[in-house]
Amino acid sequence: MKKWFILLLTLIVIQISASAEVIPPRGSIMTKETHPVFWSYLENYSNSLKKAFEASHMFRLRGFGASYYFIITPDGEIKDMRNKIYQNKYFNEKVKEIILSVKPEPFYKDMEADDLFVSVFLGYAKYDDLSINLGWHPKYEREIFNITIILNK
Repeated sequence: MKKWFILLLTLIVIQISASAEVIPPRGSIMTKETHPVFWSYLENYSNSLKKAFEASHMFRLRGFGASYYFIITPDGEIKDMRNKIYQNKYFNEKVKEIILSVKPEPFYKDMEADDLFVSVFLGYAKYDDLSINLGWHPKYEREIFNITIILNK
């Protein structure tokens, strides 16, 4: 009887400790309902990037846009930043400055990930848009979180 009680208690403890959220697997759709912890983290980061982008004072034309890949570490550091979509030297440097000016928060307590591979696009068009989605990067063979921020110009 004592062994059954210990086994039951062990199973309960294992279930409680396994409540952390993991990065959705390839082919999954990530939404606020399916992955609230990751979505909340990325939404907060995206909103901070959008505020910094709106506050920037730089030369821009409709259709301008630049994108960078980078990794966010669990302590909120940006590393291995690479240019993805090139506009021109001036605009790319300004976009890079904006991204680096917004330090990501450390991972939330319930986020179970070694790091996040992220792509951020900042650009101008005839409309405003902020979107977050999860994809797969074939070159790096891993999930990539895409953040697109477009401001009306």
